[in-house]
Amino acid sequence: MQTKTQSFQDLQSYQLAFRCSVDVYHLIQPFPDAERPLALKLLSTAHAVRAQIAAGWGQRRNREGLLIKLSAAQLAATEMQRWLEAAIAFGYLDAEAGQDLYDCYSTLYGALDQLMETAVAGTTQPAVASFEDDLPASA
Repeated sequence: MQTKTQSFQDLQSYQLAFRCSVDVYHLIQPFPDAERPLALKLLSTAHAVRAQIAAGWGQRRNREGLLIKLSAAQLAATEMQRWLEAAIAFGYLDAEAGQDLYDCYSTLYGALDQLMETAVAGTTQPAVASFEDDLPASA
């Protein structure tokens, strides 16, 4: 039996985004001082993903608002993947660790896509129902 989602922090997609952002924090620690701007951009983008998911929760009764926020979260997840590619290419991130984090954001992107599809298909409570089990089975 599933428990009722009480807040955005209960969302599996938010929890995944949070785990990804913790990984980002740990991975940027060895960045050289000269690359603090890149490290800060990675942190900022990780925060943006979580913030947009939380904002989507706040808009869950407004389908259009929900879709806008989840789309923004997807955009931030994609932006994170671009920054990760750069950090790997510049040699600041180990390729394997960077790929694991890239994959984390890919999984998150897919989960957000599923939420949006459910909201678009809509039922009497599309957003609330879709948030109950918000990760794909493969995650």
